[in-house]
Amino acid sequence: MILGRGMAKHDAAIIAEYHQLLADVGHLTNHCSISSARAVPRVMQERIGKPVLSWQEEDILALYDTSPSQNATSQYNLFLAFLLFRGYFCGSIRLLFSLPLQLSVQFRPVLAPTRTKLSTAFQVMGYRNVSAASKYNNDGVGSDLNLLLWCLAIVQKPLEELTREDFDAFKEEYTRWYTEKRVQKSGRSNHVLFRLEQLLIHLKVIAKKPPTPLDYDPYFADFPESLLKQAILAYLRWGEVKYSAKSRHSERRALACFLHWLVEQYPECDTPASISRSISLAYAKYLDQCHQEGIYSANYRYSLHKSIRLFFDFVIDERVSTAPVRNPFSSKDVPKKPNMVPRYLPDSELKVILNYCETEATLLERTITITLLHTGLRAGELAALKASDLVQIAGVYKLHIHQGKGLKDRVIPLTAKCVEVLEAWKQSGWQRANDFLFTHHGRPWSNGLPAAKIIRDLTKKLGLEGVTPHRFRHTFAVALLNYGVRESALQKLMGHATLGMTLEYARILDETVERSFSEAIEHMQEGAMSWVPNFFAQEDYTLFAEGDSVSWIQLPVGFCRRNPKLHCESDVKCFLCERFCATPKDLPRLKLMYERFTKLGLKLKADIVFSQIQQLQALPEPGAPVLIPTNTILKAPSRAERH
Repeated sequence: MILGRGMAKHDAAIIAEYHQLLADVGHLTNHCSISSARAVPRVMQERIGKPVLSWQEEDILALYDTSPSQNATSQYNLFLAFLLFRGYFCGSIRLLFSLPLQLSVQFRPVLAPTRTKLSTAFQVMGYRNVSAASKYNNDGVGSDLNLLLWCLAIVQKPLEELTREDFDAFKEEYTRWYTEKRVQKSGRSNHVLFRLEQLLIHLKVIAKKPPTPLDYDPYFADFPESLLKQAILAYLRWGEVKYSAKSRHSERRALACFLHWLVEQYPECDTPASISRSISLAYAKYLDQCHQEGIYSANYRYSLHKSIRLFFDFVIDERVSTAPVRNPFSSKDVPKKPNMVPRYLPDSELKVILNYCETEATLLERTITITLLHTGLRAGELAALKASDLVQIAGVYKLHIHQGKGLKDRVIPLTAKCVEVLEAWKQSGWQRANDFLFTHHGRPWSNGLPAAKIIRDLTKKLGLEGVTPHRFRHTFAVALLNYGVRESALQKLMGHATLGMTLEYARILDETVERSFSEAIEHMQEGAMSWVPNFFAQEDYTLFAEGDSVSWIQLPVGFCRRNPKLHCESDVKCFLCERFCATPKDLPRLKLMYERFTKLGLKLKADIVFSQIQQLQALPEPGAPVLIPTNTILKAPSRAERH
């Protein structure tokens, strides 16, 4: 139907129509080529042994398999393309994949207007010419045109009559076949199909597909009908206004898990009111057992229980007819998530990453790294960034985050460095296929996984481990706290729901704590009451022996004799701890620390480190692993002693 609907009813009329098209198009100028092209219908008819309108896919495949030469195959392609273009033969994805038939190079003059439309849209939308260039495909749209011709040949409609329903039907069939035959071999998804859809939307051939509403009924179809099931479905639909799609799927999984357990253990419980306190405790015990067996992590166990607790809060608050009087699930039934210190990037690793960004990194690597570090974005929020999100308000560039975690908007001021890399990306890296800044062949990143992969590959080249986009977020928060940003302001920048979440970052190298500690030590040394508390006094130390090394923890400087499960913040405070010891091997690192603290003007810390250096240098046998009484705070050395 690409070249108009064919109306012939028998072979002679079809062949005559084909001959007339060859004459009208006039793309064959060589006399020998014209003669061969005119003769090919009869040859194919004789070898297949059936009328043209009776040909099946198996007949075509058998004909190509027994083709005597490549030249004969090319002649077959011309007549078969005519049959597909006029609608005399309806092929399938299976056939088109199997044949060496490039529809976009057949009857090129007739296809020129369609090719021009695609090429113009290609340039306007900012797509790069990623298709393989050849003498037949020098404009970069050959693969897109070929796929469009497949679609029109299968749905048997001209381009002007193509509808969204037609394209979706072709897309479903094509994706299914592509997944079975191609992805298993190449491991890549088909970006051309997505790009073609965007091109057709841009050309207003098909309408933009509306988002598909989530249907929870199929997920609970296997469960018996009950008032409890109805309440769960009502809760999930209520959450569509409040929660993101990812959160709703998490809630759905948690509720389905609980319902599955309840049907097995307490089949008689079919209403929310029938869930007693004893049943909730039994479920908490079941979750704990799954955690002990390694099925659920501690975090996932807590999340599953929390989802059920929130569901019963909803039932009670909305006064569902079968609601219990009180929530049978308590937050104390399951241990809370481990109160871990957020994982930030230490200076040593951050310096390596930033040096790489300035010297060797690609534009994409540099953009991702600097943006994450200077904005504290979540990886998913980075993936959803659009060019229009970079705005200028009162002369200051800011980043508008739309519907971040919890569907909250926020605005983040940008540093000059971050503005520089984002502008460079917009000029040289942005594909401009749509408003999204980060795309793959025009397809927006659907989540933060691409950013995570880029960071993982980058740090792997640098010999670093465990670096994730979220660690840049933690580092951003800690840096702002240390430079005096108020916790309430940081809460807005980070998009935290509560201030308590923000205060977690105050536990990491918070200079407020550092300052208080330093002031207290200075009072001990130089104040009116110049004394040292008992817990800083020297006790009976045991010499550090190699055979006892199992009980010691290697630190960047020295060793610590503590339980590995106990958390301890590391800094110069280690030098005041009775569990710490240093060896002469630590002298180079201690000298670097002393120089660093001196340059930063941290006099107290420099003095403490210098006292360690003095004690190590005074050892009679350098290299012997001798425990140094590190918790004795010496009088600050004079300038002459330090130099």
